[in-house]
Amino acid sequence: MLSICIPIYNYNVSKLVEELQKQALTSGVLYEILLVDDGSVRFLEENRKLQRFPNVVYIELKENIGRAKIRNFLAKTAKYPYLIFMDCDVKIIDSQFVEKYVNTLPADVLIGGCTYYPTPPAEKEYRLRWVYGTHREARSAVERSKNIYKSFSTFNFLIKKDIFQKIKFNEKISGYGHEDTLFGWELKKQNIAIKHIENPLIHQISDTSPIFLQKTENSVQNLYLLYQKIPEKKGFAEDNHLLKTYIFLKKYCLTLFISLFFGLFGKCLYKNLCSEKPKMLFFDLYKLGILNKFANSY
Repeated sequence: MLSICIPIYNYNVSKLVEELQKQALTSGVLYEILLVDDGSVRFLEENRKLQRFPNVVYIELKENIGRAKIRNFLAKTAKYPYLIFMDCDVKIIDSQFVEKYVNTLPADVLIGGCTYYPTPPAEKEYRLRWVYGTHREARSAVERSKNIYKSFSTFNFLIKKDIFQKIKFNEKISGYGHEDTLFGWELKKQNIAIKHIENPLIHQISDTSPIFLQKTENSVQNLYLLYQKIPEKKGFAEDNHLLKTYIFLKKYCLTLFISLFFGLFGKCLYKNLCSEKPKMLFFDLYKLGILNKFANSY
């Protein structure tokens, strides 16, 4: 009945799988835990040992195929009609996590949510990811339900396999970012029901501020490329604050001021974002500057 799908990249998922195994057995549901390693170079020996558990399938890919392709591969390989997807760098905080999903069925798509530890990381190099996560990602089911499709995330969700196979993740999206934005947009276009529930996982931060900023730049570029290819540009942009802001400024010929501002203060923004007290306003301005720069060179 239930396939729990976890893409792995350079992360030890032993504790996560042990907890999922315990909860799935307790719930009495037919299940499998499907693990696919996406070309990792670390923690391979630790994760290979998980094959000894019943109902655990472990597969290693020789090369990294990326966030979209690996999720499509997981869905294709899964044998049960309901799929739970979660990232590998998560921690389960509720002993009823699996049961909460099972008890909410039948459903087309369920979003469980994301949360973070209440105190910031001691190391300042991980502070930006924590500040961003607590301010922008850690939202209750009530908050997420105000815009059900905009709040879609691959971090922790359940979906019917037949619905997933109709949409799939766009494998032309490379690198990091916005494959989930496009997936959510396709769910909206096809009027597939999404229900947000209170069933969060903790995101265990592994990205330093420079790495997260590099991923952010890649995601901003992906967002603009998606926008250029989608016929329904107006509707797509309405659901994204960054795109909506950029289009407004471009409409009134104000993008030159973005270029001037980013040229003068871009390094200062970057320095703050890598500091002990990064500001979300500066993060938004940084993304706007990256989007404007990329759009001008496109």
